[in-house]
Parts: sequence; C-alpha cells; structure tokens
Amino acid sequence: MNSDTPLSRRSLLVGTAATAGGALALSACSVAPSGSAGVPAAPAPSGPPVRIGRLGEVDVGGTATGKANGRTVVIFRPEDRKVVAYDATCTHAGCPVAPAGTTFECPCHGSTFNGSDGSVISGPARRPLTPLTTAIDGDWITVVA
Repeated sequence: MNSDTPLSRRSLLVGTAATAGGALALSACSVAPSGSAGVPAAPAPSGPPVRIGRLGEVDVGGTATGKANGRTVVIFRPEDRKVVAYDATCTHAGCPVAPAGTTFECPCHGSTFNGSDGSVISGPARRPLTPLTTAIDGDWITVVA
C-alpha cells in the first residue's frame, strides 16, 4: 500500500485471509440526521477484523485504499502509529471515493472529504464518510468493515 494507490494484490489476499488478534481501538461514529440528502448511510460494519495492508505501505500524512470483508475502504495515516479508515462510498450519490494526498475525492460529482475525520470539505456531499473501526496489529493495519 503506497500513498494515493490501492493495496497490492498480495497484501489484499494476505489480509483477506488473515484474522487479527488483540483489542481494537474504536473510532468515533456519527449518525446522519434523519431527512438528510444523499445516499443512505453505509451499513454498520460487521465481521471479523481484516488485515488490509502493512503500516509501512502508507506514508504518514498519506492515504490509501483497500478491501475488507467485500467493502472498499479508504485509509488515512495522520501519525506514525495511528490510522483511520472510512467506507469509500460517497455520501452524495454512492460513487467510490479515491485517495488524493491528505483527502479523498469523489470522481462522479467532485465532493472532497478530509482524511483525518472524513468530514466534507466541498460538496455536493453533505454528510461525512462512514468511519470504520481500525487498529494497528504489529505492522498490520486492521479494519472491521
């Protein structure tokens, strides 16, 4: 996994087949207010933690993408030993967002999301990306999706 690029096929296959042990650090979740515009909120994360790539494959301040339990996820590494992940589904029209430096961008309608908290930088999206539970397991990034 390199900055602004998808995970390698090998990392993805190894991560999908692996199960992670240990406790997970929970990330904050927010619920969209009822009646908000856009696509429905992504389903709640479920399933086992999945190793989606090695920590060293994402530069500090960088973004990447991967797959966990059949769901496309985007990752941001704000600090040396911290990662955050989000469902890659744009909250405007459901297109997959892509890594773009320290942000995630939707190629369909131009929404941009902050890598550090998933918030909307520019619309038309109004709701933030759906956060996922992430952890660092040794040198692996694990995600529950």
